[in-house]
Amino acid sequence: MGVKGLTTFINQRSEKCMEFYELHDTKVVLDGDAVLCQLYYNHTHPRNGCFGGDYDKYGNTIYKFFHMLSQCKITPYIILDGGYESRKMDRILQRFKQRIVQAESLNPRTESRNDTTPIFIREAFEDIACKLGIKVVRCNFEGDKETANIAKALKCPVMSNDSDFYIFDVPYIPFSTVKLIVQSASYIDTDTKEQIKYRYIPCKIYRVDKFLECAGGMSKEILPLFAALVGNDFMDGINISKLNMQPKYNPVYNRIEAIIEWLQRETKNSAIKKVLNTYKQDERELMHKKIEDAIIGYTFKNSQYLNYFDDSISTDQLENDCEDDKFNDFEKLIHTFPKLFLEKFRKSLYPTRFMDILTQNKYYNFKPQVEVKEYEHAHAISSEIMSAIHKILTSSTDNLTCLIRDKSDVTEIILPMCHIDLPSFTEIQTTELRERQALVFLILNIDVDFSTQCLNHFPESWHLLILTLKYMRNKSVISWCILYSIIFGKIIIDYVDPKIGFFRSEDSFNKEFYSRIKGIMANKKLLQFNNSKNLKNALDNITFEDAVIFMNRIKVYFEFNKEMKRDLKMYDRKLMHTLSQFQSCFLHIKNLNQLLNMPYQDLIITECFNGTFVYNFSQSMFRRDNLDDYVKYLFHNAAPSVFNTFEIMIQLIKECDKI
Repeated sequence: MGVKGLTTFINQRSEKCMEFYELHDTKVVLDGDAVLCQLYYNHTHPRNGCFGGDYDKYGNTIYKFFHMLSQCKITPYIILDGGYESRKMDRILQRFKQRIVQAESLNPRTESRNDTTPIFIREAFEDIACKLGIKVVRCNFEGDKETANIAKALKCPVMSNDSDFYIFDVPYIPFSTVKLIVQSASYIDTDTKEQIKYRYIPCKIYRVDKFLECAGGMSKEILPLFAALVGNDFMDGINISKLNMQPKYNPVYNRIEAIIEWLQRETKNSAIKKVLNTYKQDERELMHKKIEDAIIGYTFKNSQYLNYFDDSISTDQLENDCEDDKFNDFEKLIHTFPKLFLEKFRKSLYPTRFMDILTQNKYYNFKPQVEVKEYEHAHAISSEIMSAIHKILTSSTDNLTCLIRDKSDVTEIILPMCHIDLPSFTEIQTTELRERQALVFLILNIDVDFSTQCLNHFPESWHLLILTLKYMRNKSVISWCILYSIIFGKIIIDYVDPKIGFFRSEDSFNKEFYSRIKGIMANKKLLQFNNSKNLKNALDNITFEDAVIFMNRIKVYFEFNKEMKRDLKMYDRKLMHTLSQFQSCFLHIKNLNQLLNMPYQDLIITECFNGTFVYNFSQSMFRRDNLDDYVKYLFHNAAPSVFNTFEIMIQLIKECDKI
């Protein structure tokens, strides 16, 4: 949440409170949860969120962002939030309710102004960061304080979009001020007189001292109290009329101005005393605790997470203390968890929800998506997987409580116990690879013959996807039309994009290839193509020419059909419900795979799913009497190497459909 209204207040005074900054040749601490949302909302265009998420486009944005940092010799340190804190339970329920409302209203007409995020948005960012070898740490719980602690120790700025960082005494770069462009500049070295060239990312930087000057000389010591009085995660703020403050107008930022003027005349102790006097005698002890907790929340400590970075970091300026648990009851439980779990969790090898399961025996990630509200929630298909995860992770005899959507309401359900004989978390650590792979098949209720007859023919990077599709086919919830579309989408990302480049609009593709298509077609006639019955050979045989022609024929399906904005009856919410079920299955199978120490190669969602394409191509396939004849008509002659690959894949899957 941050400090209420403070971002608006400072933005209106940005010339006084912030200064232009060239970001280069430095370390920077990224508030991961804030940055990943900003990259999605403001830099992934078009989002097309009503189709479940164009993750490949989002992934492309993430890669570009980290590449820009590298170009400017900026070393990022990513800090991620962990499980929910005990003091935020009410907000979890409130946000879940809001998400139900947002997901219900999400459609082609509202998608550009609807803030519903796809359920894989965090996994996409984290997985790419880890793949690139970027330093990533997940906090046990909320990470704002630790982000500031680490920035203080590294002596570098924080990049975020959270107004709490206006209170911490560290240089702060609001992400809204960052221009995602790389610019060049130079300076003359005073010693060698040589011209030194460098690249930088333009942005603005905030420093507490400049804000205090702007705030009329309010002391730095009183700043955390100021945040509490305005209102933040710890307090709702104070009733300023009881302290005889008279803002000129009603808006929040004028209320902030009134609090600043009042604090200029007070010390920390006198201000607290006067605030407490506005409450009844029996309320003062609780309010005093809230104020003290708020102040502690902005106090620098020697972060326990510094050990997860290889850098030699000076912590002389910080107190030797670990994460404070005074305002988080769950933190006290951490010491009872297996050390190996905490190590992997903090290295972002486990998802945040594992911490919630261990601390609360609750699960909050059956998040509403684009669904048919009269249907059972889209995550119901993943309940058995979640029960198995719970059993392995906790070995508890208590059922897991889950927050779910029930029509348009939110409710709690008790998940049935998993009755499969499964190893404990500790036992998993010494379980052989083949046994862990067998556990995946056992939990998903997939026949072991599927491994030799189908799965092992696919590249290892496809295994989690194929297992997800098989699980859904066994549950009779995914049609061949949708399955074909998902397979084609994965082929495009894995084998077409690397050959021709990343194109997700007709305009960008035509700009690159329109004048070359005829030449490519002519060149194709001179090439000999030999059909292969072996999938690996077929994948290796995909040609540049076929990739271009294939994309030329299929590019229209990446585009938003604007007719749907005019006629919402064209928008197929039942199809979207199935695609939401797919995302749920894939997410929970991925989490199961993580818990079992990756018996199958991990798969990043950005490498296999574009919601707009899958939706549009599925819609097109629904209208065909014979799917295979239609696919053959489209691609057999135009792009035979791509068609051959797809044909082998579908044949393998169909031959095992009844297993």
